[in-house]
Amino acid sequence: MNKLIHWIGKTFGSKSNKCPEEEHCLELARLMLDEESTADDKQYVMKHIGSCYKCYDNYDVEKAIREVVKQKCKNLKIPQDVTNQIREKIGAH
Repeated sequence: MNKLIHWIGKTFGSKSNKCPEEEHCLELARLMLDEESTADDKQYVMKHIGSCYKCYDNYDVEKAIREVVKQKCKNLKIPQDVTNQIREKIGAH
């Protein structure tokens, strides 16, 4: 229990506490959420966020953003000419 209290105090107690892996972990988490990561990257992220609150919080925010965007785009009606223009630009005819 003392370890948990110490960890919570250390994690929440100071905003200057930065995870040295934060940027790397966030980059891999974004790839994971976009389903573009390797199995090793996914394993690294899941293990790391299990023990690092800052990185877990970053992951949680990224995941929430994607869920909101998906919900908002579900009922979005895109004109056919816009869809055709996009397909033409990316070469997906």
